[in-house]
Amino acid sequence: MRIRHPLVLALVLAAVSPLVAGCGGSAAPEAKGWEPSDALQRADESLAKGVTDGARVTMRGTGFLKSGMEKVLETGGERPYRFDIACDSEESSRVTLLLSREGGPGDRSFDVSCTAGEVTRLNLPPGSAPTAHIDPAPQDDSPPAGVLSWQLLMVDPSTVQGCPDAYAGCPG
Repeated sequence: MRIRHPLVLALVLAAVSPLVAGCGGSAAPEAKGWEPSDALQRADESLAKGVTDGARVTMRGTGFLKSGMEKVLETGGERPYRFDIACDSEESSRVTLLLSREGGPGDRSFDVSCTAGEVTRLNLPPGSAPTAHIDPAPQDDSPPAGVLSWQLLMVDPSTVQGCPDAYAGCPG
C-alpha cells in the first residue's frame, strides 16, 4: 500500500502541532487577574440592563472603593427616582450604602454586593435630596481592588416595581 503525500503531510503536522503550541504557537492566552477597567465596564453594563422605557438618567458616577462615596442625589420634581449601584471587587464581597435625607425618617443602610453583574436598585420618592455614603475601604498603596458605578434615574410612577420607598422599607 502506497501512502500519498497529502496524508504524510497531515500526519507530520498532527505530530508537530503540540510542540508548536507549547512554544507559543496557538496556545490559549493566560487569564489575566482582576482589572479595574474591566470591572468598571462590567458594572456599567449591569447598570445599563436595568434602564426601562420612560426612565431618564439624571446623574451618573464612578469611583474606587478605597475612596468610598459621598454624593448628594438631586431628586427634585414630582416623579419618583431609582438609585442603581453596582460594585465589582476582588477583595470585598459587599459594602454598606448609607442613605440619608434631610427631614426624612433617618439614615437607612443597604448591603451592596460586590459581585460582577449584580446591581442594587432602590426606589426613592421625590423630595429633598438624599445623600449616598459608602465608607472608604482601607487599602495599602496597591492598585485599586474595587470599583463602584452608580446612576440616578427619574422613572415613570407606573414602572416602579417592588418597594416604592427605600426609606420607609417594605411591608412583610
